[in-house]
Amino acid sequence: MKKLLVLFSLAASITAMAQPSDYWPDSLRTVELQHVVVRVKEQSPKTNLYKFFTANKAAGTEDILARLPEISLVRRGNFGMEPTIRSFHSGQINLLLDGMKIHGACTDKMDPASIYIEPQNLKSIDVFTNGSGLMNGSSIGGSINMKLAEASCHDDSRFSGRFSSTYHTVSNGFTESLNLNYGAQKWAARLSGTYRKASNYRDGNGNKIGYSQYEKANFSGNFKYILSEYLSASADVLFDEGWNIGYAALPMDVGYAKARIGSLKLHYERPKQMLNKLQLKLYGNEVIHFMDDSQRPNLAIRMDMPGESRTFGALTEAQMQLAHHHSLLLKAEFSLTKLFASMTMYDNKTTPMYMLTWPHNNQAQTALSAEYSWQMDSLTKMQINSRIDYSAFRLTSEMGKDQFAVLGYPEASASFVLPSASVNLSRRFAKNFRAGITYTVNGRMPTASELYGFYLFSRFDGYDYIGAPDLKPETAHQAELSLQWQSKKLKLHTAGFVSNISNYISGKVEPAFQVMTPGANGVKIYRNTGTALMTGVEASVLFQPQPSWTLMTTLRYNEGRFETGDNLPMISPLKNVTSVKKTFENGWISAEAEFAAPQNKVSKPFGEQATGSYKLFHLRAGYQLTVWKKTIDLNGGLENILNEVYREHLDWGNIPRPGRNCYIQLAVSF
Repeated sequence: MKKLLVLFSLAASITAMAQPSDYWPDSLRTVELQHVVVRVKEQSPKTNLYKFFTANKAAGTEDILARLPEISLVRRGNFGMEPTIRSFHSGQINLLLDGMKIHGACTDKMDPASIYIEPQNLKSIDVFTNGSGLMNGSSIGGSINMKLAEASCHDDSRFSGRFSSTYHTVSNGFTESLNLNYGAQKWAARLSGTYRKASNYRDGNGNKIGYSQYEKANFSGNFKYILSEYLSASADVLFDEGWNIGYAALPMDVGYAKARIGSLKLHYERPKQMLNKLQLKLYGNEVIHFMDDSQRPNLAIRMDMPGESRTFGALTEAQMQLAHHHSLLLKAEFSLTKLFASMTMYDNKTTPMYMLTWPHNNQAQTALSAEYSWQMDSLTKMQINSRIDYSAFRLTSEMGKDQFAVLGYPEASASFVLPSASVNLSRRFAKNFRAGITYTVNGRMPTASELYGFYLFSRFDGYDYIGAPDLKPETAHQAELSLQWQSKKLKLHTAGFVSNISNYISGKVEPAFQVMTPGANGVKIYRNTGTALMTGVEASVLFQPQPSWTLMTTLRYNEGRFETGDNLPMISPLKNVTSVKKTFENGWISAEAEFAAPQNKVSKPFGEQATGSYKLFHLRAGYQLTVWKKTIDLNGGLENILNEVYREHLDWGNIPRPGRNCYIQLAVSF
């Protein structure tokens, strides 16, 4: 707690530029990057409204997420990085697309839903921390909801679009993107496409990092029709396909990864009415993922691991203004997810061995949630969130049932009822100062891997993992305090939080079991291993002495321990990012510095390695001009100017990150 109190006084924030605001925005920090608005909903119901700015217009979705102080990325390769929120990861957070559940098809977590989304088809990214995300699902870490861009209607028929081409020197990488919009008075259509290709990149020593290449294509479409003044219908489709994707930190690569996503939505909105918003959505998605080691040399035993995920769901939500100072948001949802993954091992001396690593299994989930807001007076606001989930898991194949019957689970079915609630109170104590406090009781279900995984090898600690269908859900008691100061030229925000987690799910060594993966250190079975405590702080400062000058700095710090005193694995160290930007009439230039402290508080039971500190410096610039009524943007930058050899703590395999990189982008809007 002493460290937390000390860090409370530190100031820092996002590599960004905030827009001035003469009011206290409600519950959202809005961040804009590459035409994508990023809203970070924190425990505090009132926080500054930021316009996020970065010069790297070539940023992918992973780059966007990495800029946010709440988020870190688990890096197993140069592609397919897994987002974490305040060091909560995997099944402890929800990763959604427009409120839709998408389950990765990879048992090694190579395919979080974020890899199937491109900035060109994104409208916004909402990040919810702890209890503020209960409307998006049960979790102890929060939620990330990526919203697709919508077609725009116009009174006069209008056609518009944007094309961009980007090149990165460090990986000889190309990105080509195009989006088109046609809008009429009653209907509109929006299409976007992106193609990316990158070769193996080089680190700060000039060494080429093998198996870091990738190639992918993405297409999305949104079709919108205005049924009446208050009612509209829309349809979304998204296709994403990647191939030849290397994973330098893992023993296998990805031959191909495919996602097919679709939804239909009815949206009613009538301001100043008791029922001012109503939405109904039906959706479905399919993810197919194929891992293999066919490109790896000198392997005595080869293997491939295909996986499939299919999800179908429906959700409806209604927003009501009960009285002048009271509002209520209600949501009901249902989803059904079907999973399957297998492994085949090929040995020239014996018959190939086949095994179900995710035996065919279904998860049916039903949930009801509510968010009540009460503006008690001009200074004070209360918000109450509540949710109840019912989930039922079951194996659907006889082979899968037989595998777990050997472990003592003849049926291997599981069901959970999980209630959650949070209360937030915020108050303005002076013209420029506001404070908020939140208390949350929430939880999360075990994942499919934790329930039904069968000899899943983890390169992180070198163990084979087996699921346990009798696991209990993790539950958490969480508290957060946020403080904000806002004046015309200076904006400051800081938040400290603590989470006490019961029934923490972790792998426990089982000496009696033999390994399946050649060279594995042993076998672990997922167990509820007791309690864990996580604490942290985030802070941000924006200083804008003149409209053309902006200084922004961010800071974050997290700690996590088991009740035994051992450190939790995969906890990010202290990190600070500072940016200075100067704008001109038709352009801008910015300088940025990143600093990360060493992380020596590592988990010895998981074989985690300490990481050293690093300092990075970047320079970016942009210029805009108009030619033949077309807007042309030229952006470029130099990243890791000093060519430092480094890796972040959540990077697996001690693989260095890219060295010096020069990028340039040409974009034409019409």
